[in-house]
Amino acid sequence: LDTVIDNARHRLDGLRETQERVDHIRIRVASPNGLVTVVADGTGAMVGLDLAEDLGSVTARELASTIVLTAAEAASAALDQRETILQSLQASFTDS
Repeated sequence: LDTVIDNARHRLDGLRETQERVDHIRIRVASPNGLVTVVADGTGAMVGLDLAEDLGSVTARELASTIVLTAAEAASAALDQRETILQSLQASFTDS
């Protein structure tokens, strides 16, 4: 019984650690033209958006497109990092 409890505690600790690691994911991606910087969290959600001070040379449509493309890149990178973390958790469960 002690072994079962210890194993359960170990797995619970792993879950907590994994959740903490996912919660701390922040991926910052800048657009190639330097006009937009997006930060995505571990769910792929945009949690930060910085725009260059001088946007006079770009149309609203170009800016919107740049934001969307940069946000998609940041989200993809964040989700990739999340997947790596979750795979590590899964591996720890199969090793136990």
